[in-house]
Amino acid sequence: MSVKSSQIFEAIEKVAPKYLAEQWDNPGLQVGSYRQDVSRVLLALDVTKDVVEEALDKHVDLIVSHHPFIFNGVKSICADDEKGGQIFTLVKNNISLYAAHTNLDSAELGLNDYIADQLGIQDKKPLDPSPRDQLYKLVIYTPQSHSDRILKVLGESGAGYVGKYSHCTFRTVGKGTFKPLQGARPFLGKVDEIATVPEDRIETIIDGQMIKTIVRRVKNVHPYEEMAYDLFPMDDSLNRESNGLGKIGELAEAVTPEAFIDRVKNALKLKTVRTAGNPPQKINRVALCTGSGSEFIGLAKIKKADVYVTGDIRYHEAQKALENNLWVIDAGHFGTEKMVVFLLKNIIDRQCDGVETFISEKMKDFIEIH
Repeated sequence: MSVKSSQIFEAIEKVAPKYLAEQWDNPGLQVGSYRQDVSRVLLALDVTKDVVEEALDKHVDLIVSHHPFIFNGVKSICADDEKGGQIFTLVKNNISLYAAHTNLDSAELGLNDYIADQLGIQDKKPLDPSPRDQLYKLVIYTPQSHSDRILKVLGESGAGYVGKYSHCTFRTVGKGTFKPLQGARPFLGKVDEIATVPEDRIETIIDGQMIKTIVRRVKNVHPYEEMAYDLFPMDDSLNRESNGLGKIGELAEAVTPEAFIDRVKNALKLKTVRTAGNPPQKINRVALCTGSGSEFIGLAKIKKADVYVTGDIRYHEAQKALENNLWVIDAGHFGTEKMVVFLLKNIIDRQCDGVETFISEKMKDFIEIH
């Protein structure tokens, strides 16, 4: 039994929509087709020559990786170099390639959430909330004859969600004035005459990802040539804080630094970790960012974490942790992200019946410790 590759992509993007990706990132289909029939999927952190050969051996139709195989624009594809050769191999053997990267990192139930669960972090919130979760008040001014039509569009587009309520709006009646100039085609009033008309002011709540879509949809049903509307960012304390890089939360019970290091090693299946800064007496509040998260050392301190777990800490960043009196555990880029394959397997197995998923046996850390 097989499904179209697009069905698998949709399953992943329900959890990790691509709008959550960082601007520099390149998630999504890298090689292949949205219409390909897929029955076998190989899951990997990185796409390497060994992983591509493994895909051939396992006769898979699709590779899903965390790190994109193609980050920047490709100016040429040469079969004689390693990356070009891998692309040729994939195409010749009808194997598609898809990546879910920082969109999966930032998703509410994405990689950081998965690792936070492994570490026993509760009451989780994003360490660095996504600007897409910023809430806005959208205010639209419309002749009363079109209010119901606009309210319908707003509700069907996802505006007005407050807690467990949808389609929430507030409407007040007022008077609008305007003067159509030469060349205008007014819905109400006459050219070169000031018009005063009864209008409704409709207010609702939207989030950052909706702005362009909802404004466009409302304009399509609004009768005026120039729709009048306002958009106000709401107080940060009212934001959803569902998505964003990293996680921060509490342990069920405080533990010693030594016990927490053991927990990290056991959860991530690591033999060693690196630390920086001075450990506190007890660990209760934990911040986490998988992959390279050194940029959030200051943020973890501001949010009163007892420890910050991440990867790729450099020498002067370790010095920064010491100066900020924050204990940092560097579990490595590979160490904090290698379990992404289990998350991807859960997503695909749950939503795509009949598709076999295989976890790559060729994944390895590019950094070796001797």
